[in-house]
Amino acid sequence: MFFEEGEDTGTLRLNVTTFGSPKAITAESAREFLATAVGLPVETLQNGNALAKRITKTTDRGQKITMYSWHLSASLPPETIRLANFTYTVLASETQSSTTMKDLSFIEASIRQATFSNEHGVTSHPIKLTKH
Repeated sequence: MFFEEGEDTGTLRLNVTTFGSPKAITAESAREFLATAVGLPVETLQNGNALAKRITKTTDRGQKITMYSWHLSASLPPETIRLANFTYTVLASETQSSTTMKDLSFIEASIRQATFSNEHGVTSHPIKLTKH
């Protein structure tokens, strides 16, 4: 979980899961897996990763919040797929603030450029985000 100090700041969460498959994984497997897993339209990125995203408006402990979610998957042949779920949560009243808009732009650009470790079993630093 990543956040800046303050009451009006967003919170970024990241969860990475590695899945094994009994059948051979191909470059297209990341897209197929993600479409099935999240049930959303999926975009294949230039780097071969697959990306799906959604916006959810809800209430948490009496506060109206907006959750921006990005689901990123990568094929790691011969038998592995990695799935990274990013969620950025802000107060609903902050969705149009300049800080939130800058944060969202940075987060999405970074996710689109993210790379996963090719080493099976490596869990530390599986995704590299680049700051612009």
